[in-house]
Amino acid sequence: MEEETSPVFKSSFSQGALPSPDGSLVASIQGSRLVLQDATTYEIKRTTQLPSELAGNVCFLKWSPSRARSLGREGNEESINAPPPLRLLVADDQSIEIYDANDSDWKAVLDPGFGGMKFVDFGCNADEVLVLSEFGLKVTIWSLKSNFHIDLQHPKLGPKGLGYRPGTNQFALLTRPAAHDVLNIYSTQSYTPIKSVELPTVDAQALKWSPDGRWIAIWDSPSAGYRVLLYTANGQMFRTHEQPVVGLGLRTVEWSSDGEYLVLGGYDGSVIEMRHLTEVKILATDVWSEELSVQGERNYTLITPPVNLPTVESVASDPNPKTGVSVLSFSPNNILVATKDEKMPSSVWIWSLENLRTLAVLVQLSQVKAIQWHPSRGDLLAVVCGADPSNVTANNIPSVYLWSQHWDYPRTIQVSRDLVAAHLWLRWIDDKGLQSVREDVGFDETMEGDEVSNVEAPVAPIYFVVGDKERYQIIRLEEATAVGE
Repeated sequence: MEEETSPVFKSSFSQGALPSPDGSLVASIQGSRLVLQDATTYEIKRTTQLPSELAGNVCFLKWSPSRARSLGREGNEESINAPPPLRLLVADDQSIEIYDANDSDWKAVLDPGFGGMKFVDFGCNADEVLVLSEFGLKVTIWSLKSNFHIDLQHPKLGPKGLGYRPGTNQFALLTRPAAHDVLNIYSTQSYTPIKSVELPTVDAQALKWSPDGRWIAIWDSPSAGYRVLLYTANGQMFRTHEQPVVGLGLRTVEWSSDGEYLVLGGYDGSVIEMRHLTEVKILATDVWSEELSVQGERNYTLITPPVNLPTVESVASDPNPKTGVSVLSFSPNNILVATKDEKMPSSVWIWSLENLRTLAVLVQLSQVKAIQWHPSRGDLLAVVCGADPSNVTANNIPSVYLWSQHWDYPRTIQVSRDLVAAHLWLRWIDDKGLQSVREDVGFDETMEGDEVSNVEAPVAPIYFVVGDKERYQIIRLEEATAVGE
């Protein structure tokens, strides 16, 4: 695998640089400027001077939604078929500015008024901005086209308690105006109430639309055990899944990208899949352990069973117990799921939905901070870890980790020594034109048999951004795969 890394770029935004949804640009805050650069050539395409009161206090940096989420737009046929604007939102806790990546003359400024903001993002498309007030008193949706706003009162949970229906963009919001939780569904753009349903929950924790837009999942407080409610898109109760309290109950809930599976992760380490209600068996075939050489190079070694994985015991008095499945992440092709159990914080489990068994376990030297599937390549997983406390030396080179079902072994990618390992983050650059289109190979008519089968076909390169709180760099990986493999 060939590796190409960009120079290290400085960033003044603590959450790092942000690739655009189409994979063409990377946005960052550098000093008092908003900088847009080409994701593949690293060329600076545009810089914008931010107001002095905003420049040093940026809390939110958001791209407008991709085309898939903007399909619910209204208008004539020409406007609907046109690609949505590519816009960027920059905000502190008091003011919001929106810029158009393709039109340097376009700009919008919003002043939410007294009280500040707890959360801000685009709404269902690039023409809407959603603001959650500082104390969670209301959700406000601003229209950039019509120059008006709508207030929705009594939001319960912030970002976890709201969401847009994929495809048509009806808006769902959990509220608690009195003694009961309520599911509210609103129409697209006008936000006219469609349905309000009083929920039979003790203390609803979150809602999540299925990616196909057919279902809304709502899960209850851990004190209610394993309790998940499924509602139809128009607010009708469809199904309830309940189990007696096991430990502290549910910790995470995640849909597969086709909406066919809902996987529940418990504080007791259980993983339950709601299509067949079958507990997944942890039967690993490959266990890969990270090793660090004297020179600071990192690689994986295949461990021969039996295997004892490193665990962490939780103190009974700990208000945030280190136990349970805290991360569930589906691959985009809905075949694989990656999980992290807080009792084994340095291990990543990768298992198959096809046969409900584990394919591999990655055992890291330090705690796993994040796992992220590539948006277009369904079998490619990135793992980011914190600093290794037992190896804080000059030779401890910051690294990120990649696993693919089609590779013989996982890969470690060393990044710049200028990046702080304890604060690393990674974001895929999803240019589907580069990543999912495999070019045709021209065959010589004189080739025969094995000669043809051994011709290597070019595979689209992989791009991602990696950084810490102050710097970032773009990394390009390229590999060749033989035709017929």
